[in-house]
Amino acid sequence: MSTFAPVGVARPMPPAPPRPSRPERSRRARRPAQPTHRRRFSWLWRDALEAMVWMLCIAAIAFFLASGAFVWTAPIALIEEAGRVTGLVATVLLLVQVALASRAPFIERTIGHDHALVVHGKLGKAAFLLLLAHATLLTISWGAPDGRSIPAQTVYFLTQTKWIGLSVLGLAVFVVVVLTSVTAARRRWPYETWHAIHLLAYVAIALSAPHQFTDGATFVVSSAATWFWIALYTVAFGSLLVWRVIIPVRRVFRNRLTVARIDRHRDGSVSVIMTGRGVDRLNARAGQFILWRFWTRDLWMSANPYSLSASPLAHAMRITVKPLGDHSAALAHLRPGTRVSVAGPYGVFHHGSRVGRGLVLAGAGIGITPVRALLETADPTEPVTVIVRARSQAEAPLLDEVRALCEARGAELYEFYGRRGAGWAPAGFGGTLRDLVPQIQGADLFVCGPVEWADAMAVDAIASGMAQAAVHREKFDW
Repeated sequence: MSTFAPVGVARPMPPAPPRPSRPERSRRARRPAQPTHRRRFSWLWRDALEAMVWMLCIAAIAFFLASGAFVWTAPIALIEEAGRVTGLVATVLLLVQVALASRAPFIERTIGHDHALVVHGKLGKAAFLLLLAHATLLTISWGAPDGRSIPAQTVYFLTQTKWIGLSVLGLAVFVVVVLTSVTAARRRWPYETWHAIHLLAYVAIALSAPHQFTDGATFVVSSAATWFWIALYTVAFGSLLVWRVIIPVRRVFRNRLTVARIDRHRDGSVSVIMTGRGVDRLNARAGQFILWRFWTRDLWMSANPYSLSASPLAHAMRITVKPLGDHSAALAHLRPGTRVSVAGPYGVFHHGSRVGRGLVLAGAGIGITPVRALLETADPTEPVTVIVRARSQAEAPLLDEVRALCEARGAELYEFYGRRGAGWAPAGFGGTLRDLVPQIQGADLFVCGPVEWADAMAVDAIASGMAQAAVHREKFDW
């Protein structure tokens, strides 16, 4: 454990590009984001969103019961009605999934991008099981009167019906998507391949949706029911279209973002500095991440998440990456002038999520990048403690910059190197976060790094008296 003085100064961001010939509305540079304490009751918003999902499921079932379609005259009829109910709830969950994947700002600000993906995955599993139950129960109930087995009735659907046959194909596509999304199988695929397959889920929904309105009496039994389902589809897919297609395309033409410079660091990481018009209109905050698409022959098909490693300026942004994969390694070879498109910013890893006073910033490996940006914009009047964790000093990214910022802002800096011990610190360190940060109970912790390391850091912080709401993390997963 040790504290260091600065040994270097970061290279400055490039100057602003020339003013365009056409008059353009100017904006004052935004002040660094300060703690707003808006997230103090974030759990209320999360509970409200969860309640909304339950209410949508209840509403779908209520329309079904109000339609008079539920008639239990025989056991086989009960099987059929159970099949209809499972299909209705599965449809609601699928549409909520689409909305969660739309990257709408309200969802991102309320529960965070990482939590939205977690909920998206959980709902996906439930929806898939309900779809299987829906298909199985209806196949049994519709085939039994004619003496058809499940395989025979499936063939009948495919050959003798139009829209139901398409829904069977849609279910088959869902099976492919789910099988490739299982963690054990997913890790065998490159992200780009998995993502392309995962997009087939939208094809599956497109194949399945028509039969709900043509063969599902519940959907069209009343104008209220019809508008309920039309509204759900419109909100879910409208949000997806706006925030994942229209807005990113608009930004390409508005911001004209390009690579300005590549800086190579002694630890092997590289910083990509990008400039463009109206970058401040993205309203990105230090600590957040953005999905970046670099328009080169090898990279244009994928948009990968990287955190801002410096506070964004009105005309420039910076990310810092280590060559840990094909995409991050390719960034070192980008040429100045390469076009860049962005989606975001995303995440709640920023000062606006604060709930206390006093700041603990902890980064391991390349996880130091959002920590460095948060340090740059920290309130100089409050106590700040920075924890750097790496295998060695030579492998610590942006170390010179972190040291210089700590010196300039009077922050305490602790650097930990070497083989990992039982917790988040190296072997041989027997202390806790409370030993480093006596005022930890009222502070906020922002931690970014490998999952197991960040888990250990969060456990230590809570055990040291920090409120769980004051522990902030951003988990990158797919």
